[in-house]
Amino acid sequence: SFPIIISYQQNLSSPKSVFKNMDEKTKKILESLNSKKVGVFCDDSNLFHAYKKYGWRVDFEKLRKLLEKYCNLQFINYHIAIPDKSDDVFRGTETFLPKLAPYVNLKKKLLKYTPVAGKFMKKADVDVEITLDIVRNIDNLDVIIIMSGDSDFLELKNYVTKDKNKSILFMSYEENMAWELRQCWHLYINRIKDEIGLK
Repeated sequence: SFPIIISYQQNLSSPKSVFKNMDEKTKKILESLNSKKVGVFCDDSNLFHAYKKYGWRVDFEKLRKLLEKYCNLQFINYHIAIPDKSDDVFRGTETFLPKLAPYVNLKKKLLKYTPVAGKFMKKADVDVEITLDIVRNIDNLDVIIIMSGDSDFLELKNYVTKDKNKSILFMSYEENMAWELRQCWHLYINRIKDEIGLK
């Protein structure tokens, strides 16, 4: 069962008291971030498809507050492909972004449209952009958090841990996390849904 959310106003100096009903495994992962400089890198495409499939979305204001209680959070970089204004989904994106902006650094690229058999195939991958973002910032961080369940990030994990001797944590919907990433240090956001779910 999911933990019960406790008011953020209670004893802000002690995350243990704020989220005392969190399951032990998740709590230990978060507590291991204590005093570490952490950067979060979000894959919008992966998160969006999981949200559409499983019916709930992350509230990034709540996520930011949660992480700030456990670590020295440096930033949350949110990578997203922006659709063309002629695209039916543009209006939804336009509405969504201002709600995110106060809590994350928006990293935008244009959505790619490829003609296939008389139709356009949309490509919103931001894997390369996230990888380069991590490479550019890793020397100033202790822990990398990637919010994605995409197995394409597995080789990046080897770079972070072996080449740079830093830690990397994958956070994603449990149902959407690739098998390869489940063998790495990971946290299922389902376990903190009560704390970070958008109401």
